[in-house]
Amino acid sequence: GVVQDALLPREMSYWGAAAALLLCTLLASLPCSDSFSLSPTPVPSLRTRMAMIGRTRGGLVGSTMQSSSSSPPKTPDAYRFESVGDSLPSRDSGKVAWPHLAPARFTHPLDTQATRTLKRLPFAEGLVRQGFGGMVEQAIYLDNLSNSVRVGPKQLPDIYAMLQEAKHILGLSDLAVDIFVRQNPAPNAYTMAMQGQKPFIVLHSSLISLLSKQELQAVIAHELGHLKCEHGVWITLSNIITVFASQLPGNLGRTLGESLTSSTLRWLRAAELSCDRAALLVAQDPRTVVSVIMKLSGGGAGFGQELNPDDFARQARDFEQESERSWMFRRMRDALTSQLSHPLPVERVRELDKWSKSADYRALLSGGTPMKGGE
Repeated sequence: GVVQDALLPREMSYWGAAAALLLCTLLASLPCSDSFSLSPTPVPSLRTRMAMIGRTRGGLVGSTMQSSSSSPPKTPDAYRFESVGDSLPSRDSGKVAWPHLAPARFTHPLDTQATRTLKRLPFAEGLVRQGFGGMVEQAIYLDNLSNSVRVGPKQLPDIYAMLQEAKHILGLSDLAVDIFVRQNPAPNAYTMAMQGQKPFIVLHSSLISLLSKQELQAVIAHELGHLKCEHGVWITLSNIITVFASQLPGNLGRTLGESLTSSTLRWLRAAELSCDRAALLVAQDPRTVVSVIMKLSGGGAGFGQELNPDDFARQARDFEQESERSWMFRRMRDALTSQLSHPLPVERVRELDKWSKSADYRALLSGGTPMKGGE
């Protein structure tokens, strides 16, 4: 009751419960994501989750759109695409950009469907943006402003240039985004994932030490993917409705709460896959993004140059094969992932590997605008 009263007037709880019933029915029809997740801790309680609403964690650390054409588009000459095998596709020319890129061009199907479902709820988006979301955004922004280093043209200019290029590629040039560098020994990055008055990205200092410049830009692009899709708005709304549903009396509230929690976790995992795709759109080299995931899984500043992205991609394929060998292995895999918010690193790599060789990715590259030298 305390969390609920802090979010909305008491008289609105009945409307929230009705919306939860409707949303539960809609989300129940969503297909289960084939992605798997990994987080060092189990999913927090509803009360804890509500206290954390708005902060979409982690570029790449955890706590296929169908082509409209009947035939795949011609592969651009600048790229060598190999059939799904042992090697990741290679890039051997300059980058392209998409000034008017729509999120639906790269988001995971489950992410797209869940977002569309919530957009059907009247007044919900405005409630999050103007109410709870605005307060949380301002509080976190002030905390970053007081305890972190803000990146700019004269403060860590290389990181600032990475941000500007990534924004241009993803069609976010008009969005003012601040980057803050925060002292933290755990390599990570996060954003509130809402295009509000003060959108921002936070990078941990240890992440900058661990990654190359290209890899760091891929992480920035991953967080920009969250902002582009505004995952913070829709996942916050999903969490609010889940809390309301859990307040219903008896088994009904418990059943609705558990069902919505499971659906939200599937959505969170799909959202991370969407943002891995955004990272690939900026890096335009799968090895760069795979290398980030690999280093965050088991890398170190002292031996990062010895790590092999192609071999890690083969490891991901081995995991997929092993986990499908028997019913018991599939159950073990599902048990590992059911309560986690981020996919397993190997599954993220496998999904990225597949999408980098897909007709959708090729079509995006073919339709992109070549970037000039100064961009």
